[in-house]
Formats: sequence, structure tokens, C-alpha cells
Amino acid sequence: MSSSVDKAVLTRKLGASDYSPVKYVAEISQRCVGGEEVVAHRKLIQDLSDNTSALLKQNVYQNYSQFIETAKEISHLENDMYRLSSMITEQRKFLTGLLETSILGDSVPLSHTLQQVTEEAPKVCEQKPSARKDEGRRMLIDLMENVEGGRDILDIPNRFLLYHGDLIEMDINDHSALHRVHIYLTNDSIIIATWLRERRGPVRFKISSEYAISGCAMVNVRDLAGIANAWKLLVTPEPRLFQCKDNQSKKDWLSAYEEAKEWQKTGGRPTQKPSVVSQRNAKTSEVKQPSNPFGSDTAEERISRDELILKKDPDLPEWLEELPDVLDVHIAQREFESAMELIKDAEVELERRGDCQNVKEVKEANQARKEALIQVLRGELTLTPDKSMQGGPRTARRAVAILTGLGRGGEATDLFLSHRTAILRHNVKSCRVEGNTNQYIKRIGNTFFQQIAETAREFDKCFSGGENMSGTSLLVWLDGEVQWFTEILDKQMFSNHSPLPTVAESVNRLRTQAKKLLALGLDVVFLLDNRLQTALERIICEARDKAVEAVKLRWGEETWKPHEPGSKAAFDKCLMELNEAGIASISTFLNKDGGLDLTSNSVSFGLSYLTLTNHLLLLYTPGTRHLVNESLVSVLHAQLRHLDQAVRSDKIEDVNFITKNSVFLLDTILTLVEHRYQKTTGNECPKLSKLHTNYSWLKEGTGPVTKYADNNYL
Repeated sequence: MSSSVDKAVLTRKLGASDYSPVKYVAEISQRCVGGEEVVAHRKLIQDLSDNTSALLKQNVYQNYSQFIETAKEISHLENDMYRLSSMITEQRKFLTGLLETSILGDSVPLSHTLQQVTEEAPKVCEQKPSARKDEGRRMLIDLMENVEGGRDILDIPNRFLLYHGDLIEMDINDHSALHRVHIYLTNDSIIIATWLRERRGPVRFKISSEYAISGCAMVNVRDLAGIANAWKLLVTPEPRLFQCKDNQSKKDWLSAYEEAKEWQKTGGRPTQKPSVVSQRNAKTSEVKQPSNPFGSDTAEERISRDELILKKDPDLPEWLEELPDVLDVHIAQREFESAMELIKDAEVELERRGDCQNVKEVKEANQARKEALIQVLRGELTLTPDKSMQGGPRTARRAVAILTGLGRGGEATDLFLSHRTAILRHNVKSCRVEGNTNQYIKRIGNTFFQQIAETAREFDKCFSGGENMSGTSLLVWLDGEVQWFTEILDKQMFSNHSPLPTVAESVNRLRTQAKKLLALGLDVVFLLDNRLQTALERIICEARDKAVEAVKLRWGEETWKPHEPGSKAAFDKCLMELNEAGIASISTFLNKDGGLDLTSNSVSFGLSYLTLTNHLLLLYTPGTRHLVNESLVSVLHAQLRHLDQAVRSDKIEDVNFITKNSVFLLDTILTLVEHRYQKTTGNECPKLSKLHTNYSWLKEGTGPVTKYADNNYL
């Protein structure tokens, strides 16, 4: 019965509109005690999941016939839509023909007719569109009727076609043929469509991808072994390779792309440049020197012509003329080192040749390829959620070296550290939150400091012998990562109010791991202590106040009788606990009957005070030193003040019994605490020594030398 009730409650929680997995897991972690309850709850969730899956399968079986009928109806509806689309297309072509036909029989441009009919336009352009633009627009409208998704392409009114044709897309690595595509080159984009295996009416292609002209580049690919008549489209995330049917077709594509770029640069008014079709049909002729066909040249014309000839460098070597194509091949084949060396050699050679016209053109091409190479290297060092985080350090080291060689050392440093940040945080977040807090903190601590050490070693390899700015950047990066890591610690330990033993052990383990980085020249301990100091001070104050309050409660129940464990086994266990706590001289406090001449209060305080000392010393840092000293003194002083009040009181007759407890606290407990303090910190605590001196009269039972009225005497 309880199981069914639990499942019903669990179903309502998981199906609630405000359900949050994080809050639910936190609630289960606080409510469940031990691993057995967690396993039982997990089994309950698994049973609910199995029942839900079975219900879903049952619903699918019951509604299977309805699914089939719905699919048939959708198929019929799709065919009707295609027929309707064909009818609308034919009617639109007919209306377009009517609008373009005048009474006199000549053809009237559609755009001109629409300008006359439409009165909503705020302003009529003074200059009519060119015939090239009108023809390209009509061709684009006609061609998009055969393309699935082509209506979206026509939504941009100023878009028109420049060139289109069938190509074969090839694998960028092994140059094998992948599939056949049809590409449309417009004035603002490159549209790639794939062939449909099953034709539906007039539709033959389907839009696969679209790239803006401003965000891609079409480059020539030299005819190499296994590939010919190909050009490459440089786009993100990786370039694409296409093969034309012949060399002339490739030239037409490249020329059309240059024309598209001219349309982009001039904002819709291309320069007087022949189109691809006109270039193919025109007869090429080489004009050596321009002359005036109507008469002799004037003196100014001869001077300008001579200056133009002088600006040309006839001795430009062949490797500089082929520089853009060679760099494109190197970048496409990820031969970044060769591209870098070629760019640097070209810069030196071009700087030596002056400012000739063709030299300027090569300089611009070289600078463009240099920026393209830098952009690719940025991508190598930029990690995104959809990019693998498992790349080795050699990839980053290679990209950093090339960026530094290209004169981008500062950018290389920033990109390298951003790359390491992404890897570090991904690995830390990948640590599973399971087990107790100490185990989780240990796992994320190991991961964090291992990544810091690896970053320091890789940074030294990448920027060895560099400027001091690189080292400063590493320190600034380290401070930011430590801050991010301490925010995780704050959520896991301090915000959840973890007990003092958990915090002390975790912080001590983290500081031990951080000290290992001193060998690499990184003082992470200082940064960690600085970030954790506020939270540690709060934890220490809470522990001190709880210990003082426990002293007051125990003294309220003090009976001044020897400690009686109750049985021989309990007495032996008490002695073993005292020995494990470090009190080796406990045998000196045994009486003739074999019992302890100490009160239960003294025994309990001794054990708890030694435990508190161990935990506070684990949290001892230069920033918490004063607070640790004050806490140790305050807790022991509260216990000794009660002994002082007991001696002054006339109600207790056996003063010698109080003296034995005082000796236990001052000579055994306090001495042991002073020894541990000096061993851990390397220094003595003057306040503890002074406390020992001021309360030494309790061991003699002679009465106080000086009466202290408050706690500020220390």
C-alpha cells in the first residue's frame, strides 16, 4: 500500500509544472539517510519509468491505425498542395506576361509597370534597373519554381541571379565524389540545392544551404593529382569543394563570383564590367598600348600612359603571382606552417619592390590570406559547446606558435588562456556529484589543480623566452580561475552549512594540492586563502561559539564525582579514546580502585577541545591566525573560569579533586595543544602560554594571585 502511495506522490512531483531536477535532487539528498534509502528511491523512480514506458507502448499500439490513416491524409494533402502551387505559378506567369505587354506590341519592363501602378511607395527611383538585373530576377523566379523551399529565396526583392549550374561536391580530404548539386549564385548569396530522388511535380531540387557573399569566399583550386576543374568555398565550420565539368565552366564561376562581390561593394551599382556570358562570347584581344583613334595623342595623355606603364613591375616572380592560390591550398590542407613562412617571405619581398600597381595587388591578396589564416587559427583555439573538448595540447601549441610568428603574440596569449579556461571548466563540471562532500571536493580539487599545472607547463612551452606581459597575463588568468573555483566551493561547502570537520579536511586537502604548484612558480595557496578567508572566518567563529556554549551546558550538569563509564568495556573504550586523542599519561589519573580521578565534564571537554584544536589548525593561515588563536584561548578560558568559580565556592568540600582536574587541563590538555600548535605553525602561541601561567595556582590549590574580572585580561 505504501509503495503505491509513494508512486502516486512521486508521479505528482515529477509531473508538476514547476518541477526542477536540481531542487528535487537536493531534497532527496537531505531527506535520505545512508545509501540504502537512496537505492530504494532510485528503484522507485525506475519502476515509475518502466510503467510509463509500458503505457506509452500500449497507447502507440492502440493508435497505430490512426497514425497510418493520418499519414495517408497528409500525403493526399501534400499532392493537392503541389497541384495548387503549379496552378498558381501558371497564373502568375500569365499575369506577368500581360503586365509586360503593351498595346503597341512592345515589351514593357515589369518593374516599370509596377512603379506606375503602386502608389504606396514613398518615393520612385529616378534611375531604372538595368536589363541585367531585370533578366536575373525573372530567371531566378522561374528557376525557384523547381526548387523546394524556393519561395523563401524570393522574399528578398532586390535579389537576382548571376549564374547557376550543376556541379559535383567532393570530399575535402580524399577528393572523392559525394553527390550532385545545383548551385545558384545571386548578387548577395550562394544557394546550394541537392537533387531529389523522388520528383514531386515540377520540383527537382531542395535547398540544402545558403551562404551570404560577405561571409564566404570562392577560391580557385589548382589541378592536382585526383582533382581538376574545381573551386573551393571557404565557409564555416569547414570549407566545401566543388568540381565543374570543364575549365571554362570553372572560369565562369569564378568570374561570376567576382561580379557578385562588385555588386556587394558598390551597393547594387556594379562597375562597368562584362558579365560571365558576355565574357564567354566576346573575342579576347590583347591591347599593348591604348591610343586615341580620332587623332594623335595629346601630351597629357602620353604622360598619364607612361606613368601607368612605369607603375607596372614586369619582373614580378612567378611564385608571387601564384601566391594567393598557393596560400589557399596551404590553408585548405591545414599546412599552416608553410602558409606562415610563405606569407612572411612574400611580405619581405614585396616590401623590397616598392609601390608598383601589381605589387599593391599582391600585397592586398597576401594580407587577405593572412587574415584568413589568422581566422582559422582563432577557430582552432576557440572551443564551443558543439566542439570536442578532447583535443590535445599540441593543437593549441601549434596555433599559438603560428599566431606568434605572424606578429599576433598578445592575441595568441589571450586565445590560449581562453582555450585553457574552456578545458578546465569543462573537466571540473564533468566531475559527478556523488558520495559525501569530502569525496566530491577531492575529485574537483584534483581535476582543477591538474589543469592549472598543465596550463602552466604548456604556457611555458608556448611562450618561453617571451615578454613579461605573458607572465602577467598568466597570473591574471590564474586569479580569475581561482575565483571561479572558490565560487563552486562556496556552493558545495559553505552555503550548505557543512560541519567544521568536513570544511577543515577539504580546505586542508586543497591547500596541500595547491602547495605542489609552488614548484612551477605559481603561488596558488595565497590566492586560495585570500578567496576563502571570509567564509573560513565565519566557520571558525561558529565553531568557537558552539564550543563555549557546550562548556556552559556541561558545567550546568556538573556533579563533581569521578567519571563512571558504567561497565568494564565502556571504561576500556574511554581509555582507548583518550590514548587515540594523544593523552598518553592518562594512567597517572587512575585511582586505587582502577577508576579515573576526573569528572565526566573534564574528560568530555578534553576530547572535544583536542578535536577542535586539530580542526582549527587545519584552517590556520596567515589571514586566520589571529582568529584561531583567539578561539583556542576563549574555549579553554571558559572551562578554567568554571574551575575558578568552583574553588572560590564554599559548597565543594574536596578541593583536591578540583586540583586533579585542573592539573589534567593545564599540564596535559593545554601542554598537548601548545605542542601541536608549535608543530603545525612553527611558532608558539603567547596567549596560551600566558593562560597557563595565570591559572597555575589552580594546580596548587592555594588561591589566585590576581583576580580577573573579565575576559579581556589576555
